[in-house]
Amino acid sequence: MGLRMAADELGLSPAYLSRIEQDKESPPRPEIIRKIATLLGGGDHIFALAKTMDPDLTGYLQNNPTAMDFLRTAINKGFADKDFQQLINQIEMQQPHERSVHSPKRISRKEEHMRVQTGWPTIWSKIRENLRNEPRCPRHSNCPHVKSMVQGVINDILSIETTEIVVRSHRTNNVDTIPEERFKTWWEHLKMHGSASLTPGGKNNPHPWRSRIVGAILASALPEEIEADGSNSISLKGK
Repeated sequence: MGLRMAADELGLSPAYLSRIEQDKESPPRPEIIRKIATLLGGGDHIFALAKTMDPDLTGYLQNNPTAMDFLRTAINKGFADKDFQQLINQIEMQQPHERSVHSPKRISRKEEHMRVQTGWPTIWSKIRENLRNEPRCPRHSNCPHVKSMVQGVINDILSIETTEIVVRSHRTNNVDTIPEERFKTWWEHLKMHGSASLTPGGKNNPHPWRSRIVGAILASALPEEIEADGSNSISLKGK
């Protein structure tokens, strides 16, 4: 995404955003940093680069003192980044009902383990293969198509490449190139949180740009893994 486009999305001037990028400005307010992280997909790494912390994390630690005790214990034990990653992997591999008694969905440990272990290259290959078999557009018979969620706008699949998917909206006639990395961001978010909002900028939205068609493509191309929750969110089956 270009600097000017990113600045427009964030409501900032390109010059100001450029100065931030070149470390010629003090870190912006947390809400601006969060918008940048949401737009660019940087997550907590953006806050780390700005040498500050997401207020959501600060609030969580304040409201959960045991979490603070856990972090202090980890510091005392000399935990490194790889140790925390191992803990995250263990948590993700738990059955959903082991993490929350309120979840009505069930999945066996074997099924959960197999799904979590499925590598991104396999998922990406499956997305591209299944997209080629989507129904043909009623107006452009040479193109498979997927309807965006919420509004149900037809989007022609113009090209399915190794590193990107190119779509054309029937509503705006815009042609957009969606990179592989964008779909991976959504997939990793679904594995971590179980669901994703299609509302751009929403709290559970992995990335605001073309959310509704990205979500629709994932739900349509991965029917065994992903399901639509109404018209404004998708979820990982069994989560």
